Amino acid sequence: MRHSRGVVQTVGPSCRNREMLDPALDNHYDHAVSRLAEADGDLARLEVPLQTLLMVESAQGIIESGGLAFFYEADFPNNPPYEDFVAAYRRIGAESAASCIEDSAALFPFAEPHLFAPLRELWLERMAADPAHVFHRLSDRICHDESVWRLLTDYVGRHGHAFPAPGRTAN
Repeated sequence: MRHSRGVVQTVGPSCRNREMLDPALDNHYDHAVSRLAEADGDLARLEVPLQTLLMVESAQGIIESGGLAFFYEADFPNNPPYEDFVAAYRRIGAESAASCIEDSAALFPFAEPHLFAPLRELWLERMAADPAHVFHRLSDRICHDESVWRLLTDYVGRHGHAFPAPGRTAN
């Protein structure tokens, strides 16, 4: 995983929907990244709205660059369980996308896949050989879900207390 905007830079084939986003979300994301740095990279020390923005922005950016395979190839800082990403998507109201992550994570033939990058990679290689595998349908569905960015923008708007207006600091 490469870093750019603070958390991850996405690379690879694209099914990008992010361009439709409200540009103000970038400012809120930058604020969340700065707060994460102040918390020494410990996501759990941030308010839930900041956690949610960082998790969904990072995950969806990776997914739109290379599908769920890219998402599962990534090692996120502190290796949060995939259930944390599912919960973040659900908090913004992106139930379909949350289900794609939940259902695809359940396909791994071993417990706690977020902790075992080499095993994930082996399973992903085997699964890639079967283009009819349900994993690919789940990946296509979340990758092309145009509602995620709109729902994330709406979520941030509903939680304005956590995101300062330009020139102000959050409480």
